[in-house]
Amino acid sequence: MNTSVTSKEAILENCRKLVSEKGLSSLNMRTVAKNCEVALGSLYYYFPSKNDLLIATIESVWEDIFQLSDSGINNLSFPEYIDQCFKQIQLGIKKYPNFFTIHSISFSTKGQNRARDCMEHYIAQIKEKMLCSLHSDKYVGKSIFSNEFTESDFIDFILSSVICLLVQKKKSCDTLLEVIKRTIYSH
Repeated sequence: MNTSVTSKEAILENCRKLVSEKGLSSLNMRTVAKNCEVALGSLYYYFPSKNDLLIATIESVWEDIFQLSDSGINNLSFPEYIDQCFKQIQLGIKKYPNFFTIHSISFSTKGQNRARDCMEHYIAQIKEKMLCSLHSDKYVGKSIFSNEFTESDFIDFILSSVICLLVQKKKSCDTLLEVIKRTIYSH
């Protein structure tokens, strides 16, 4: 056993590695403690229950997958930024191939709510970054959006489309990018 103090971050790094290699269902307190070379009690210090460990791991994986750079927001056109987002999420899916099938993991009701809240938090961040990118693109037509077709509606449509393409394992989002260009640059 490792006698040195292990940080929560080191434990989560190990958990991400396990999820990447064996899927989320492989995560349990004993396996994580063994892989981190710490006593089981040390693990319980950071994560009082398996649910807490699972939720923290899910949060950590979401964070790793959705590391969308803010630098491209101002330097790329909106379609270029969406393409970058698509490719970044694709890389995350390759890194964690079974992560998006987390519905097979059984949580308590409280755990399900926390997992959903975590996912919604990262989706809200993605939407916010997409909206910033849209606002930064100086070539977007000024009369495109209205009360019936808001920027928020457009971003929701784009993100839903990106997720559909990823679920369908499409290699590119070129058709979506063309739809975006014809929508925001045609007026």
